[in-house]
Amino acid sequence: MSSIDHPAAPYPDPVPSVSQVSDSLVRAYVEAASDIVYTLDLNGNFTFVNSYGLALVGAEAHEIIGQPYLKIVDPEYHALTLKAFGNLLQTGELRDYEFVVLTQRGDRVFMEVNGRLLYQDDQLVGALGIARDITERKRFEAQLKMFSKALDSAHDSAVITDLNGQLRYANLATQRIFGCPLEQLQQGSVDIFFPAPDQAFWILERATGEGWSGQVVCQRQNGQSFPALVSVSPVCEEDGTPTAVSIIFRDISQQEQIKAELASKNLELERASRLKSEFLANMSHELRTPMTSILGFSSLLEQQIYGNLNERQHLYITQIHQSGEHLLTLINEVLDLSKIEAGQMDLHPTTISVEMLCQDVLTMVGAQAAAKRLIIHQTVQAGLPALIADEVRMRQMLLNLLSNAIKFSKTEGEVGLEARQVGDRLILTVWDQGVGIPIEKQNLLFQPFQQLDSSLSRQYEGTGLGLVLTQRLARLHGGEVSLISATGQGARFSIDLPLDCRATQTKDASPPPASVTTAHQSDALLPLPDQGTGPVLLVEDHPVNAMLLEHMLTYWGYETIHVANGQSALDWLEDHRPMMVLMDVHLPGMDGLEVTRRIRKYPGLQDLPIVATTALARQRDRDRCLQAGMQDYLSKPINSAELVSVLAKYTWQERG
Repeated sequence: MSSIDHPAAPYPDPVPSVSQVSDSLVRAYVEAASDIVYTLDLNGNFTFVNSYGLALVGAEAHEIIGQPYLKIVDPEYHALTLKAFGNLLQTGELRDYEFVVLTQRGDRVFMEVNGRLLYQDDQLVGALGIARDITERKRFEAQLKMFSKALDSAHDSAVITDLNGQLRYANLATQRIFGCPLEQLQQGSVDIFFPAPDQAFWILERATGEGWSGQVVCQRQNGQSFPALVSVSPVCEEDGTPTAVSIIFRDISQQEQIKAELASKNLELERASRLKSEFLANMSHELRTPMTSILGFSSLLEQQIYGNLNERQHLYITQIHQSGEHLLTLINEVLDLSKIEAGQMDLHPTTISVEMLCQDVLTMVGAQAAAKRLIIHQTVQAGLPALIADEVRMRQMLLNLLSNAIKFSKTEGEVGLEARQVGDRLILTVWDQGVGIPIEKQNLLFQPFQQLDSSLSRQYEGTGLGLVLTQRLARLHGGEVSLISATGQGARFSIDLPLDCRATQTKDASPPPASVTTAHQSDALLPLPDQGTGPVLLVEDHPVNAMLLEHMLTYWGYETIHVANGQSALDWLEDHRPMMVLMDVHLPGMDGLEVTRRIRKYPGLQDLPIVATTALARQRDRDRCLQAGMQDYLSKPINSAELVSVLAKYTWQERG
């Protein structure tokens, strides 16, 4: 019988001992750990480093094993690490020691290590260390530290409370602002920041959604209340669940004090502006009233109505009248600039023919140019659209520029006026071939009361306000004034304006006194149509001005009744009805406005023509006169032509 050969049975695997199983498990755990696990001999040389440690350092086992552990330690930590290893050998334990490992890639890795001594057969053979990478924790701690420093350096108080208002954190500014000691801030409640507990409850209720910000009253530790701007918002977990409350306090005591001071200053400025306005009104009255006499009487003498003058007398009186006109111009320039700076200069735009405007102003300066035998050129672009602006102020600007051009031109020179359209704007240019303006001095031209030659021996007279007024008036129209000039090469002044100036201003304005804007209106006493008789009541407290008006009215054949105050006028009117009343507004005791209001209550005098004669020349002064019941208004100094116009309007119909 044959036999079947069976393969020999293999030797069975040996059964591992308990110690072998334990060593395998430990090694598997060590190799799988996410920490550096290493052992050192008593000299501090590596005897083992797990895979995680080798990978972190970036080295192979043969590059590390047998090497001193200081090889991978940042030199900055060498001394501390040697000391820590020495303490481990003495005490047998190392807890939470932090140091920095330098990898072969050059990275610095923060580590936290715990160590124990290793024994074999009861003999000390070395040490075991387990080190954890804490780089991310260190970065977070650094950020937290920086954030804490930033909060402590902040000017505002920053606190964090739990949802019930118990304080968890308070920065240094909180101690400074509220005067609270640190112990109280660490153990207290948000109630300590407010005069009443319900305020704290109300603030905590606002810490929902996006939070709340507003002004509240807070309280310092010493009981002093102060205004604060408070911002409150929730501090939430990642899922949006609120776990705390952030509150920022800003002490605005100083800002509120500054605000109060500014409000007080504004009141003072408003009062100063009001006083300035009243001063301007009074100054206008005080200056214009004597100018009425100077210009009026010199005009009467110049016309030789009451007797002939010899040649020298006629020369003198002509100079007096011309000097008076010049003085009036200077007065009006100062008052106009003051009104602009006080915001009281308004405009009333009308439709203006640019070509007619240019012709008018050139006619006005014709005599001035002829006296120096100047040639005047006018270049107006054909087909220019109408300009919507304040016609009186447009004339004033062009007259200022043309008068300067003539004044600074040499005899038999040339000046010119140009007008052209560029887009929706109008460019008006006045040029001359005069002395020119040095470039380094051109910035002075548009500063009030500045003149290029301000010495006592200067050749050209004036206040230095003409160009300033021109610039300010141009800006009121939404425009600007520019200059091109050089020494000895003349000057070109250009006014750049929008064709429609209404968009740049909204107020109505009064034109300046006719004696300024028309400049060359005659003061001659024109003969009137055949006169009848009839009294004109003249209410005027200034005796010299009253005399002037009486002489002018008498010359025209009017009977005049003069009274020096409002009560005398009312007494006379009880039994008489004049053809017209010339009423001075600025009267002693009862002013002309009140006198007019009382006259309107007299039976039969509701339609009596009453015309104001006053040096107050502002729009609101005119409005007040009309509201009081006056029909018309004459500004002092009173021009003869204006007075004739008023007489014709209110008395010639009766004389007809």
